[in-house]
Amino acid sequence: MEGIIYIAILMISIAFALTVGYIALVLHRVSKTLRTMGNTLGEVGQEMQQVTPQLTHMLQETNGMMDDIEEKMKATDSVFATVENMGNSINTINHVLMKNNSKLTDAEMEQKTKPYIEGIRWAETAFYLFDKWKRHTPTQNKQEEAADVSNNHSGREG
Repeated sequence: MEGIIYIAILMISIAFALTVGYIALVLHRVSKTLRTMGNTLGEVGQEMQQVTPQLTHMLQETNGMMDDIEEKMKATDSVFATVENMGNSINTINHVLMKNNSKLTDAEMEQKTKPYIEGIRWAETAFYLFDKWKRHTPTQNKQEEAADVSNNHSGREG
């Protein structure tokens, strides 16, 4: 019976040794994984230190562009207000003309609406000139002056 106890103790010690060996192997793999993860996180931290200033700069530029867009949108408010006022005026004229249309002849109607039509034509001309003036830049002036100088011939060229 003593031999069976020794064999049982031997089997238990072999099982314990195998369990300890397996645990050591698992812990070694976990250690390697954690080391690799630590290196990766260190690299990510360095990359983030390089990317963060660029992102900050890009956000500042975007903020500046948004402020610029807001200013330009505010600058167009007066143009849209003018167009709205002109539309309201035309609408009012249209209502007046509709009321008076049955009372007036065509010749009288044409004579009474002529000043309004002229006003609308002048307003369209003013908008056209304003738009053309806004689109005309200083670099275009220099290019046009250079083109004018090159196109001016005195007749004395050889």
